[in-house]
Amino acid sequence: MNQNRVYQNSKDLLIELFNHGIANVQPKNILKNFLKVSGQKIEITENNNKKVYKKIKRIVPICVGKASVDMANTSKSILRDFQNEISEGIIVVNKENFKQVNGFKCFCSSHPIPDDSGLLASKFIEDKLQSLGENDLILFFLSGGGSALLPYPAGNINLEEKIEVNKFLINSGANIREINTVRKHLSKIKGGNLLKMTYPAKVHSFILSDVIGDDLSSISSGPTAPDETSFEDVKDILIKYNIWKKLPSSITSHINNGLENKNLETPDKTSNLFKTVNNTLIGSNYLCLRSIEKYCQAKNIESNLWKYNLEGDVNFIAKELVNSIKKIKISKPTIFISGGETTVKLKGSGIGGRNQELALHFIKYAESLFPNMKYSFLSIGTDGRDGPTDAAGAIVDNTSIEKIKNKEINLEKELNNNNSYEVLKKIDSLVIIEGTNTNVADLQLLMIN
Repeated sequence: MNQNRVYQNSKDLLIELFNHGIANVQPKNILKNFLKVSGQKIEITENNNKKVYKKIKRIVPICVGKASVDMANTSKSILRDFQNEISEGIIVVNKENFKQVNGFKCFCSSHPIPDDSGLLASKFIEDKLQSLGENDLILFFLSGGGSALLPYPAGNINLEEKIEVNKFLINSGANIREINTVRKHLSKIKGGNLLKMTYPAKVHSFILSDVIGDDLSSISSGPTAPDETSFEDVKDILIKYNIWKKLPSSITSHINNGLENKNLETPDKTSNLFKTVNNTLIGSNYLCLRSIEKYCQAKNIESNLWKYNLEGDVNFIAKELVNSIKKIKISKPTIFISGGETTVKLKGSGIGGRNQELALHFIKYAESLFPNMKYSFLSIGTDGRDGPTDAAGAIVDNTSIEKIKNKEINLEKELNNNNSYEVLKKIDSLVIIEGTNTNVADLQLLMIN
């Protein structure tokens, strides 16, 4: 690739960079760097540290999350030389990424709203784990989406009630950590509670992070990680977002019981449950961004690791991104690389996703602050899906506002109605791709010519 081609086809370049970043966080390309088999031994390497499991009677692979199919196929290939028993594995994945894998019991569960299939999968896992002993090793492959894909309500809460509180949280504008704090305390699996089912078997988790900052207790609500949050935090969050008084009595009673009875709390790092557990981070949003930056450097493309760990409302983040351009001296065409996970507070009845809304807010502020700037801007979900739509995100440029005006679209009205999908569809700016078999939150790539 030469620079002339790059700068004449900036939208193509942004998609090329996205695809490169995705390839560097797909399990099929990275899992082999961490997991190896040597006869009857399992060797796991992380940051030059090696963990060796010996005298293992059998291995049980469990894959939960949007990258589960890729995780299952790749782990199956790596483990084929293991000389002892490999039990039938389990896959729990969303419908967009669902495929059958030989040697695995496969469940197609719902995301972002849980369903009965996910509950069936949870109970199947519980039954499977009850037969394991101290010489068995569970290899748990975890990726984003696991919170919704593996619902198992605690106490007297039923699935419909758990779905209801999940909807309240998603629509409230709560961030992923807050959402997961609540989920963990309403679950028999999340927040380390899975380990109450696995003990005394050994557990090693391979975790693909879709959480900004890579807090292992937040990724899919941390089924194999210690949890430092509490029932007190849960109640504060639900009150903060005006949800508490809307909840069914089974949920408020469970939370109030948790406030009184510390035995109901999720296990923290002092729990004996974690003596047989190890967690390994294999990919993240930041590692994806860095791989794009290195690719640009190798291709002699001017680039800037612009923003990472982005969090907050899409309107605020779009304004922040545009304002930050003012502080950067740009003397040649440059790619600005950023990533994170924004939020949207639903106000209307339209259809869209956070990346689509971010793109529209970005062009709105760019027109106001930089009316003569030539640019292309991509905001996209790394899993290939943005909200409840068939789009992964959107790619816009300095001509997009004019196209919206020519279509006689009232941009502010549509944004207030959360109708970004229809606006972007009318100006041919949606990015629609297949599921990527991975998930490390969102990417934003800006090309300034």
